[in-house]
Formats: sequence, C-alpha cells, structure tokens
Amino acid sequence: MTTRALIVGCGDIGSRHLQAVAALPEISEIEVVDPRPEAIDVAKARLAEVPQGSKRSVRWLSRVEDARPDGAICIVATQAKDRVSLMAQLAESLSYQAFLVEKIVAQSTTEYEQLLNLQRQRGLSIWVNCKTRAYPFHLRAREYFPADEPIQFSVFGGNHGLASNGLHSVDLFVFYDRCDFLTPAHISVDDVLHESKRGGDVYDLSGTLVARSNKGSTMHLSFAPDHVAPPSYMVASSRFRFLLDQWDRLAFTSASTDWEWHAVDFSDDLLISTMSKQFVAQIVKESRCDLPTLSECRAAHTFLLDELLPHFRRLTGRPLDRCPVT
Repeated sequence: MTTRALIVGCGDIGSRHLQAVAALPEISEIEVVDPRPEAIDVAKARLAEVPQGSKRSVRWLSRVEDARPDGAICIVATQAKDRVSLMAQLAESLSYQAFLVEKIVAQSTTEYEQLLNLQRQRGLSIWVNCKTRAYPFHLRAREYFPADEPIQFSVFGGNHGLASNGLHSVDLFVFYDRCDFLTPAHISVDDVLHESKRGGDVYDLSGTLVARSNKGSTMHLSFAPDHVAPPSYMVASSRFRFLLDQWDRLAFTSASTDWEWHAVDFSDDLLISTMSKQFVAQIVKESRCDLPTLSECRAAHTFLLDELLPHFRRLTGRPLDRCPVT
C-alpha cells in the first residue's frame, strides 16, 4: 500500500520537513510543490543527505494542481499569506484530510476563524508546528504545574522576534497554563519595523507584551531590538520553577522543599528534520501528535495577531487588515 506525503513549499523549513518525511519507512511516495527553481535545488541537496533505507519515490512539481489526490498527510510550509485559500484547495481538490502547518498559520484572526470553519466543515485534522511545547523537557516539566494553579511565565530574548518567535512563546505559555484565552495587561512595541529574511513583504517587531490568563497567571515576553540573543525562559508556581536557556542547553529547576537550584538534563534534539519525523510518524500511525491542533493554537494566534496589528498599522502607515508576518 502506498503512503503518500505532499509537501507544499520547500524553502529552508520545508526542505527540513522533506528530510524528515524521507527518513520514514511509513512514507513510500513524496510529492514536493514549489514554483521556485532555487528552492527545489536546495531541497534536492538536502534530500541527498538522507540515507535511503526503504524504497521511496519523489516527484517535483511547480503547481499544486499537478499533485495526486488522497495522500496520507500534507505539510504546508509556505508563507502565511493566502494560507487559508491554499488549504481549501488542498482539501477540496486533492481530498487531503491530515495537515501539518507551519506557524504563523494565518495573518489575521479572521483568516484563522475561516480555517477553523473549513476544518469543521470538511472534518480535517490540522496540527500547527509550534514545536517548542513538544520538547521532551517541557513535556516533563508540565507535570509539575497543576492545571488549577496560576503560574508566572517570562521569556527574554532578542532577534526582533516578538511576532515570529513570540508565537512559540505564547503557545508555550498556553501549554503550561492550559488557558482558553489571554487578556492583555501591557504592550510596548519599539518604533522600528524589522525586515524579515523570509521576504520583502513580511516583517517582525521588538518590544514587550504582558498578559493574564483566565485563571490569573501572568505572561511576560520581552524581545530586544538591538541584539540577537536566543530566548531564555523562566516559569514559576508556588511549588516549582525552572530556568531554561535552550541555546546553551542549560536548565535548572527548584522545588518548594528547599528552593535551591539543581541542574537538569536538556539534551533534546530540536532539529526540524528530527522532530518533524516524529510528528509525521505519530500522525500517520496514530492520528495524533505532540503538536497543538489548530483549535489548541487559537488562543496564542488570536492574542498575538490582535495585539500586534495596531502596531503594524502604525509602523507601516497603512490601514492593514492583517499582520505582515510569517
């Protein structure tokens, strides 16, 4: 039986998904869609790095219309613009039912709700690649934070990442807090529009966001404009806390018995090509994975897109109806 995967968009991230899928014995046929010859060249070079254990075939396409229908999973790694119409085409014309979608899923809450409606109407399964919550460290640490206990959650970094990296952070807060929605408490966005390496029409922001959850937890995100330090995390409750620097693989925890810091293991393999392999295997075999579903990622997207849109309007001087992010 042929198990087919479709990858739409094979740039820097999409080509890593391709490496992951190509390493899975469960997938025997892969179709890759991207109209850019330079992206196809990068993807072919990265595919050559993957040992070919089991037999697989790969078709390179420039149009979605040329893909075959009824595959097992579709990975959408295009930019966020027009994502909803693309996924409607993939579901309606090609009959795909299971999707792994790159964040940011959509550029506005209106589009996000449209995709949720499409999911309900066609019975789709959609997971969002907010993979930070799926790190083994976070899966273990969450056990120490009861669902009914408020937490304090802080993230500090640079890299102009308030929008793009910020979504990972907000989703991680939602994961720990198990909240349904966030209420803004303080927002301060720097007066600079940071250009993105992902295209001329997308940007990022720097600044600080503070919010509260419906059970009284607080979230504090701060991304500086003048350096590229990777994010560091601190999460605390009345009984447990941890500090984490993913870049340097440093993690420390303490509990209420003595509140002394103890070093803990953080040897997680965080590569997209490794984690996506796990996620796709889970989806194909079990119809589940450790990523958030589209519904579970709604709170993070709604908060971030709604709060940042006025600042994108201010900084671009344009009456935008969506955030120019991806």
